Amino acid sequence: MGGTNKNGKVKPPLSRNKQKKAPHLWKKNKDRVAAAKKLQAAAAQEEKAKQQEQEQLSSDEKAAHVPIVFIKPQPDSDAASGEDPMEAMDAEELEEEAAEPVVPSVEPAPTDIPDPKLSPSKIKMLRPLIGYIYNGDQMSLKQSFEQAGLFLTPDYNEKTRVFRFMVDLKEVCRAVGEKNEAHSVAREKLVQIVRYYCYTVKRVKEYHTRRKIFYTRPPKVAPKVKGQEQEDVKITEDNVGFQMLQKQGWNPGTALGVSTTDGILEPIVAKKRKGKRGLGVEDAEAAAPPTEKVTIPIEAFYLLLKQYAGVNALYDLVFSSQFSRHQVAKLKGFALSLKLLPQMIGQNKKKLVVSRNLTIRQIKEGVMKGHSDLCAKYVVIPPVAGTPETDKVVP
Repeated sequence: MGGTNKNGKVKPPLSRNKQKKAPHLWKKNKDRVAAAKKLQAAAAQEEKAKQQEQEQLSSDEKAAHVPIVFIKPQPDSDAASGEDPMEAMDAEELEEEAAEPVVPSVEPAPTDIPDPKLSPSKIKMLRPLIGYIYNGDQMSLKQSFEQAGLFLTPDYNEKTRVFRFMVDLKEVCRAVGEKNEAHSVAREKLVQIVRYYCYTVKRVKEYHTRRKIFYTRPPKVAPKVKGQEQEDVKITEDNVGFQMLQKQGWNPGTALGVSTTDGILEPIVAKKRKGKRGLGVEDAEAAAPPTEKVTIPIEAFYLLLKQYAGVNALYDLVFSSQFSRHQVAKLKGFALSLKLLPQMIGQNKKKLVVSRNLTIRQIKEGVMKGHSDLCAKYVVIPPVAGTPETDKVVP
């Protein structure tokens, strides 16, 4: 039985005579062969694991670059009509459709930001960065730098009282003073640097939706046909008004009034009214619509979220405050399992809003392309240093 030497070459097996004369050499060669087989198996497993990891990374990259697809907007009159959300958002309306492009929501670059005068290497380092502004004029530096793949670290020296912001271990700005005061000054400088050299995405509305989703809805009422009038029903002798007219001297078949020929031949018949009773209408209460609302099962909203995630919609789903805390917790968990972004907004954080989990770059590209759903919620501010030629919008 042979083995391998240090150079990786295969040794010929020992002859039987040598194996008989020197059994220790035969055992040594046997151990070498077993070790070589183990090494080959381990190398094959390692290569297979690398291939699987590369396939997983490629699939994740494909999932991260999902094309932006929009749903054709529906008129707002449907939202005020109190329709069933599952009927208002059926499969036909949830098909993938490209919205008609609108004018991109691009604000002019600010003019009150001075030139930070950074070096060309630092400007090149900050090129992939896009700032994100929310709640008026507050910039989320952590989210902006993380999504750009840049490592932002604050540093404060107690002896020199210098506060610095480091980006990929390179100093970008500094301020001198007490820690809290210096941090505020350095942060303001960093925000100005981002707005001077980079694009900025600003959220102008908390959410943008097509219709709100309610846990209960009013019952359906049969639609009225135009031109179809309610038939007049003549009162009978059992009616109280009929008996009162007879006591006043009226006889059935004769006209009402002083003259028995010029007056009306039949008594005035009351029209049916919803929820009210009129003379001669015994079934007025029965004709009134029921006041109880129809409750929609929670499973219907699971289906709604699944359809919303399946079509890659970019408007927000806004759930009314009719849902209990337990139901909201279930809906949030299901939305997270579909890789959606659930948030609680409104007064006392009682309103659940489910959105597509977009990156800042996807929002910026969608607004620049003029997609209506994103333009209604965000605006893009170009850098003060100048808009690149590839991103200039032709009016």
